[in-house]
Amino acid sequence: MLSYNGFKEEVMMKETIKQKIKETKKEILLEVISELFEQKGFADLKMQDIAKHLDMSIGALYKIFASKEDLLLAYIEFEIKKFYSMLQEQTNNIDDPLLCLQHYVNLKFEVFKQKRRALEDPLMGDPLFFLKMGKKEYMLIEPILALLASWFEKLHAQTPLREHDFLKLAFLFNSYTNGYVEYWIVHNKDLNPTQVVELFLQGVGK
Repeated sequence: MLSYNGFKEEVMMKETIKQKIKETKKEILLEVISELFEQKGFADLKMQDIAKHLDMSIGALYKIFASKEDLLLAYIEFEIKKFYSMLQEQTNNIDDPLLCLQHYVNLKFEVFKQKRRALEDPLMGDPLFFLKMGKKEYMLIEPILALLASWFEKLHAQTPLREHDFLKLAFLFNSYTNGYVEYWIVHNKDLNPTQVVELFLQGVGK
């Protein structure tokens, strides 16, 4: 017979497993939903349309996402986490901060190119919320900004920069690259990640 503590641990373990299964299911659904948003946009889609695409009942969908707005926020968080994971994977074994910054720009441009339909949606506008974000959304990309700041700090150790607030540089660099994304949206010109980084560093270098 289980003791009270043993029973409590078993209940907690079952709840943890249940939660992980729920989170995994949610991630799988968001992967499919991401493809749908990128094909159809977000504004014209109804929850019924999304449920039908997922081959599930509207009631089951509402149990996972309380509203369409809740679904959009979950999508944004999912995409940002995926971007951060890909960025870490690409740069984990790279010591050169300049190369890491180039990887960031390249990945950012590639992701936006893949999500062209989402960019044109009047409600979504920006599938990663890198272009227009409130304070709440900025909290989601804080890990990305912290990673950028660490690269600027390493770069500063090699070649001193005028600005010593590396997190500030991360914000500026993020906004700077957003400008290139907007330029690409309007003019559909090819973007050169190496040139983008070089031009930014010319402005902040000594």
